[in-house]
Amino acid sequence: MFGAFIVGCGFTHFMEVLTFYTPIYRFSAVVKVATALISLATVAGLIPLIPKALALRSPEALEREIQQRIEAEERAVASLREKEVMLKEIHHRVKNNLAVVSSLFYLQSAHTKDEATIRLLKDSQDRVRSMALVHETLYRSDNLAQVDFAQYAGDLARSLFLAHQRADCPIDLKTQIEPATLTIEQAVPCGLILNELLTNALKHAFLNGQGGQILLGLRKEPDGALLLSVRDNGVGIPDEPVLQTAQSLGLRLIHSLCRQIDGQFEFVRHRPGTEARLLLKIH
Repeated sequence: MFGAFIVGCGFTHFMEVLTFYTPIYRFSAVVKVATALISLATVAGLIPLIPKALALRSPEALEREIQQRIEAEERAVASLREKEVMLKEIHHRVKNNLAVVSSLFYLQSAHTKDEATIRLLKDSQDRVRSMALVHETLYRSDNLAQVDFAQYAGDLARSLFLAHQRADCPIDLKTQIEPATLTIEQAVPCGLILNELLTNALKHAFLNGQGGQILLGLRKEPDGALLLSVRDNGVGIPDEPVLQTAQSLGLRLIHSLCRQIDGQFEFVRHRPGTEARLLLKIH
């Protein structure tokens, strides 16, 4: 309508130009010509906008589209919540199944008299428990994609101390843990490695009833890597040649898991004691 109005005005101006032959109207005619040209230029600029103007939807159509988008978003949120509930249920069931396996190891050890076999079954029970704790941590967490490894490491350490603590050999647990999260692909291997390191320190670092202290450390390095360490003030590790030829299942497991997560592992000698360090990149 606005364009039609401008065209009508321009046409009127051009009609008035017909009076140009009368001297008294010459100036007025010049003004009318200029006004008419401007009006036509405006119309020419509006022509490309006509399809867009015709494509504009009615308020009712816009309201329907907004409502449809709101309903689609609500369905997506409901679907996401349903999947989160399913994931939590999966982690819960995996944790329960691993708890059953751990109980089977315990029952078997209770019916075995051979000390070496009992130790093997107990070590296997600890490893299974460390994996179950990952799924339990995820089950209790609001973030199902990341494991709160700081909480996990503290819980695992306390659990192992309760299982291995002896009255005749008092050992204190100290922690220096910074907040850190890992994916489940990293958390399970790191949990198993931490289980081996803590178990090894509890079983072998302090001999003849001589107690001591174990320090569990977890911190982020300046380059973004994560450093996990277990340090004791016990008797220390054997000489390097003896350590290199050691074929214990725990040490082989540690090196295998380090390759799996592309981590770097080393023992550091202290006076007294030993520190085991695991360095890995966070995904």
